[in-house]
Amino acid sequence: MSGFFYPSSPQELALRISALLSAADLPVNRCSAIISPHGSLDYSGAIAAKAWKAAAGRDVGTIVILSPSHRSFEQGIFMPEAHYFSVPTRTFKVDRLAVKELLHCSTSLSLSDIPHFEEHSIEMQLIYAAQCFPEALILPIIVSGADDQALDGLFSNLHFILGKRLESTLFVLTSNLAVDEDADTCLRRSADFLESIEKEAPTRIHRFCDSAPSFCGARIIAGYMRSAFSEGTRPHLFGLGSSAALAEAGEPIVGYAALGFSR
Repeated sequence: MSGFFYPSSPQELALRISALLSAADLPVNRCSAIISPHGSLDYSGAIAAKAWKAAAGRDVGTIVILSPSHRSFEQGIFMPEAHYFSVPTRTFKVDRLAVKELLHCSTSLSLSDIPHFEEHSIEMQLIYAAQCFPEALILPIIVSGADDQALDGLFSNLHFILGKRLESTLFVLTSNLAVDEDADTCLRRSADFLESIEKEAPTRIHRFCDSAPSFCGARIIAGYMRSAFSEGTRPHLFGLGSSAALAEAGEPIVGYAALGFSR
């Protein structure tokens, strides 16, 4: 998505991300997990920067990025065959040991680069990771229509294999919020979804899960909140916005938010 969702020039991209992070005036929060949008830099960049800024005080060795699929593909949970993911400002190593261990834990996970091709949501997180945690390994996971049982198994296996590395692991759950023709309705529906997270009610999130294209990562977020990773943490909202200011006539309005989970 280089040159379309964000600048293809490494220098220009670095300056844009640096400016967005500097403008995200947040206290050091050391979040163990964040919810970050994946619109283009113009549309959701300022909101995504708040999410990444909220975790920037930590020493992170591994970034687990969980993304919904935006392409027509078979159902399942997919990890990459690739050893590297690149954006103009950084090339990241995939945590191949974690991939191998996850595959040994479950037969419900698949190894395939195909769902990762042209999937912008993970890529839109890496442009921030390149400045916030440039030395971290990444574990990119795409969830395509997986049910709750499969997601619960994934998070349980992640908890098992990460073990002592949990303290240096950042979870990135990427999701956009409501999609609506009306800007006010978009924000209202987005705020309703966020209230479910802030009230720590993952079961309530289920009513948002089947309203595609809205709340594309809702099922992933609910799965994280049911998991052992969220125990002892509280969600914090850092920003809410939409694409209304830039949307052309007749273009749907998309909601975006930045949240973090911290102790």
